[in-house]
Amino acid sequence: MRVAFVKAPVGGIIGLEMITMVEPLGMECVAGGLELDGHECQIVDCRLDGLEAGLEKVVRFAPQVVGLQCNFTTERYRMLRLAKLVRAALPDATIVLGGHDCSRDPRWFHHPLIDVVVIGDGEEVMPPLVAALEQQGDLSRVPGLMLGGDGAPRFTGHAPARRDIDELPMPARHLVDEYADEYYINFRRPLALLETARGCPFKCNFCSVWKFHESTFREKSAPRVVAELEQVRAPNVFVTDDIFWINIKRARELADALADSGTVKHYTIQTRSDIICKFPQIIEQWKRCGPMTIFLGLEKIDDAGLSSVNKSNTAANNDEAIRILQDLDVGYTPNFIVDPSWDREDFDKLKRWIDRTGAYNSGFSVLTPLPGTDLWDDVKDDVVTEDWELFDIAHTVLPTRLPIDEFYRQYAGLWRHTLDVRYQIQGRMRVYAGLLLALASGAVTFTALRKGMRLGLSKLSDPESFLRAHRESEARLREAADLVGARVA
Repeated sequence: MRVAFVKAPVGGIIGLEMITMVEPLGMECVAGGLELDGHECQIVDCRLDGLEAGLEKVVRFAPQVVGLQCNFTTERYRMLRLAKLVRAALPDATIVLGGHDCSRDPRWFHHPLIDVVVIGDGEEVMPPLVAALEQQGDLSRVPGLMLGGDGAPRFTGHAPARRDIDELPMPARHLVDEYADEYYINFRRPLALLETARGCPFKCNFCSVWKFHESTFREKSAPRVVAELEQVRAPNVFVTDDIFWINIKRARELADALADSGTVKHYTIQTRSDIICKFPQIIEQWKRCGPMTIFLGLEKIDDAGLSSVNKSNTAANNDEAIRILQDLDVGYTPNFIVDPSWDREDFDKLKRWIDRTGAYNSGFSVLTPLPGTDLWDDVKDDVVTEDWELFDIAHTVLPTRLPIDEFYRQYAGLWRHTLDVRYQIQGRMRVYAGLLLALASGAVTFTALRKGMRLGLSKLSDPESFLRAHRESEARLREAADLVGARVA
């Protein structure tokens, strides 16, 4: 069968999608398995093609199955709009929806436009689903699905048991060759994604990763990771593991294998401060594999705050990890959760922490209850909007203690403060000289640099950027009303 995977366009307001544009690795992984079964696959990225040109590609391909994706809650409305256009252009195609968000909250997606929702790992569910479609079999016998229709949603049972991820097919990266040079994170472009593990053993209340993976944690072997990396042409690699280096024995084996392979990339990884404190030598070992930027979800600056999000870590570890990374001259980006219940004193405390530590690369996310998290279950009755575009961790969807315009003045002030601290520590001329050097060396592209500077200087540090999205929310909800009203559930 011919299977087209189509990524919906971006939403256009401030949020993660303005900072990142990464390849649809999940689609590539599923397509890799389908191609092994003899199916013909296509990936169309409407974020880069645009909606009209992307749909033209899909129609020319004439697929029998169209796979859409809703990984992030922000994608809900735009995914439904895309499904409506696909249905009009390809009325006989089966529309299948997969992704993290719809797996965690499948009933929201019970909609006449969606024939099937995949719940769980697509590599496990999609091959038997496509085989059943090809043979005109009974889809109710394929586990891991929510079937559509005009009545109540029908669930086909739990997806197959999660297998050793070394056994999963290689991602079909060739299907995004035409887009590969356009993917980025911050200033780093082009960029590829690399998965070396799935799941997380921790249970932060704002996160649904551990729930999606049902508290499992699975790792790929070093040879498998090296083999995947050999597919990657991009000089920059973002490791998608939620917590890298959690298995220190494998972390050492993987570093040795990558160093021996001769492959050198700039790696962006995510890990925890307590791992860095306990095993600082792993950073030195990984420096042999190439330069690094380490993303640290510190979340809060004190133990009471960490306890409030069930982080299972300490503020002392956070401070010590920053010192270790500074001593080792490794790039790092701490991230903090800004609570809508904060007052001015809470914002000032975070600024003083940045002053004390010199962590001028810090980033800030607004506490956002996402469907499928413990936090959502606790506060969903307090959520003030169903404009899913605002669930981008850069806008509040909960009531604020401060007047909302003052909340965003304080929030934008955090971003401005980090820039001021950078200038104080490095000097304005040195900051710009470093950016020019990175540009000249090819470490970043001019397009990525210009976009990153514009975002940091004129968007994140301007409270009006955030307030505008709230003012436009009513218009977005009206535009989505016909699609949302058609939901069956």
